[in-house]
Amino acid sequence: MEYNPTTKSLQISMKLFVDDLELVLEKEQDVKCFLGTEKEHTRTNEFIKAYVSTHFFVEQSKGSLPLTYVGKEVDKDYAWIYLEVKNFKVKDETLLTNSMLTEYFKEQTNKVNYKKEEVISFTLFKESISKEF
Repeated sequence: MEYNPTTKSLQISMKLFVDDLELVLEKEQDVKCFLGTEKEHTRTNEFIKAYVSTHFFVEQSKGSLPLTYVGKEVDKDYAWIYLEVKNFKVKDETLLTNSMLTEYFKEQTNKVNYKKEEVISFTLFKESISKEF
């Protein structure tokens, strides 16, 4: 995650293993998505957006901030998911909830890097908990 002062937005990039994301989407939507192939399901972006919206939250003083799904990129091993929070208040206390993949992979740990100006901090999420940054 990185704050962009020009657009006043929080830009979020998620890197997931293709196999893990496909398994989760198949269980959640009861369809095979075939990420990054010619057979990719036409509603894959919709499925990803729905999954992310129930497992990843950014909150500030006025509650949960709306996430804009920007898109995805898929290569042989990884899927990159891109999100944006518009009008992000960088000085406000921010609470992050990240439970991506944790309900299907009990040993799942999600690492979140946050870059503000030139300072990079990180936190680890091992389950569905929220952390301040």
